[in-house]
Amino acid sequence: MKARSNGISDEHAEELHVADYDPAFVDPGHGNSRAGWTSVVVMLVAILLGTLFFFLDMPVLVWASAGLLLVGALLWPILAKAGFGAQGH
Repeated sequence: MKARSNGISDEHAEELHVADYDPAFVDPGHGNSRAGWTSVVVMLVAILLGTLFFFLDMPVLVWASAGLLLVGALLWPILAKAGFGAQGH
């Protein structure tokens, strides 16, 4: 059993390419897409603003931030269907 320079034996080196024959190991993107990131950033901004407006005692803007949170949640599937999802980039 000969070891490679990276410490992996030749016997086990073939196992590293499991994605070539097992579709369960193919990377689906894991939400790492423009749609996912845009949606998460919008929702984080909504939470940040909602928290700020809550402490400033501005209930109308707290509810507006809650609405922005819903918009952010809806952006993900909309942008994914528009081609900005995990398979679209």
